[in-house]
Amino acid sequence: MRYKIIHETEYTYSIPVTISQHLIHLEPINCERQKWLQHSIEVFPSPAYQNSREDIYGNKVTAFSIEDEHKIFKVTARGIVDVFDNSIPKKNIEWEKVKYRLKNPKNEEDIKASMFMFESPLVSFDDAIKNYAMESFKPQRDYIESLKDLNHRIYEDFKYSPGSTKIGTMPSEILRERKGVCQDFAHFMIACLRSLGLSCAYISGYLHTRKKGEQQFLGADATHAWVSVYIPNEGYFELDPTNDCIAGEEHIVVGKGRDFGDVSPLKGVITGGGSPILKVAVNVEQTE
Repeated sequence: MRYKIIHETEYTYSIPVTISQHLIHLEPINCERQKWLQHSIEVFPSPAYQNSREDIYGNKVTAFSIEDEHKIFKVTARGIVDVFDNSIPKKNIEWEKVKYRLKNPKNEEDIKASMFMFESPLVSFDDAIKNYAMESFKPQRDYIESLKDLNHRIYEDFKYSPGSTKIGTMPSEILRERKGVCQDFAHFMIACLRSLGLSCAYISGYLHTRKKGEQQFLGADATHAWVSVYIPNEGYFELDPTNDCIAGEEHIVVGKGRDFGDVSPLKGVITGGGSPILKVAVNVEQTE
């Protein structure tokens, strides 16, 4: 599948901003199941300073400073990407064996996966979360079956409710309130898996905007979040608990981290600005 993507973010301020500094994660990564053919980022007003680097997770990060007074700030990302399906591992393996392998790594990939095994600023876990996870991870159960079951249960047990949570809402509150958005469900699933000693990452990206009349994904027309689970000797397997599906050729990866904080599309510090009005629009169209 080939997609043309436009991601627009616009802030309109009630009073002028005199200076602002920003950090963005909008330049996407290449991975096994996707290849970016082109990508560009436009910033208005034009930055006085700009610098790009790669972080520890392989994400492309750009920092810039705007030093012209402004009341409108706009970032537009455009790109064309080829996306392939997410292959399901064929070999059955009990989930406890995956846990053991992560405790006793055999290669460099196992060691790299360890950075996604622990609590992080937006993903913590407790006994209640672990108990929820254990309902899917019965003794000696196949790992893929367990993952798909947990993915489905989160979809069934939690209500998609935009505006019901904040960026800093923790997994324990999501479990208690049983509602949230894609970011929350991804954080909660990650908390469940890490509570069992398993390795999984937070994925930030886009969903295919389906044609009018077709059933739309929950979380389309905005940035989306799902989960990437490490499987020894296989790589990473992606699941989307918001939509109860395996993340495949309609899921486009932008960044990967421990949680949302590692791959936030845009954050920054401003002087002035007053009360801003934020508009975000994402369009992902299939193309030739």
